[in-house]
Amino acid sequence: MQTDKTTDSCFILPVLPHKIGNVRDFWDDVSEKFREDTEDQLKGVGIKRMLAFLQAMPEKGDFLVLFIQSTDDLGKTLQEMFATDDEFSKYLAGQFKDFSGVDLSREENLPNVRLLADWKEERPFGEEKNMLLMPWCFAAPLKPGKADEVVKLVDRLKDMPEAVKLMRDHDIIRSITYLQRAQQGDFLVRHIVASNPLDDLIADFVSCDHETCRKARDVAKDMTGLDYSDPRYQPHVELLFKWDESHGFETADQVIAYTE
Repeated sequence: MQTDKTTDSCFILPVLPHKIGNVRDFWDDVSEKFREDTEDQLKGVGIKRMLAFLQAMPEKGDFLVLFIQSTDDLGKTLQEMFATDDEFSKYLAGQFKDFSGVDLSREENLPNVRLLADWKEERPFGEEKNMLLMPWCFAAPLKPGKADEVVKLVDRLKDMPEAVKLMRDHDIIRSITYLQRAQQGDFLVRHIVASNPLDDLIADFVSCDHETCRKARDVAKDMTGLDYSDPRYQPHVELLFKWDESHGFETADQVIAYTE
């Protein structure tokens, strides 16, 4: 029986020092030079949508932040994508290993990701706003020993009216939060869909004088050790790749406009 059920997943992978150029070249190649092979591979493993962002984290390094919407769970999807005998699968696994140091063809190296919260705006909104929606992904490192505390905190906050109001005030219509445990430490990884660029959302969050905003900034600093009022620690991401089964690939010009 056919089903429309999908799984949304967001995770990070490290980018090795001096491999930023390789990362950009890779995503350009799969979008242009290997466009047909890439699309066949994504559709073949049940991926409906995929986004890849580049994020630099002070004192942690550079990371890819990836969002995948698929018909199966993340582990099975990645295994089918990277661990088959297909030549393009081997190519993808080799490229990811080259710039991340992670061999995704091996099951033990797959990202350890846990979904903590998934909120979606149920109230109707205008067609004009719907046309402006932009998906974003970013990550924040957690202080050692804070992961269990964060899990309990997110569970407590996810349906609180104050938290929902904060997202609505910032025009966020989807917010998904994950915990990822990695060799580099523990991370919160978020996927949001909003009608504003991520930099604008962060700026509004930092400058917001509402009590809920102030409490959220205090919690973020306690959990991450980072002061988000300092521009050095604010998450800035660069969109490298955007594809979905309905619209295909974004052009280079569209990707540039998306992040400006």
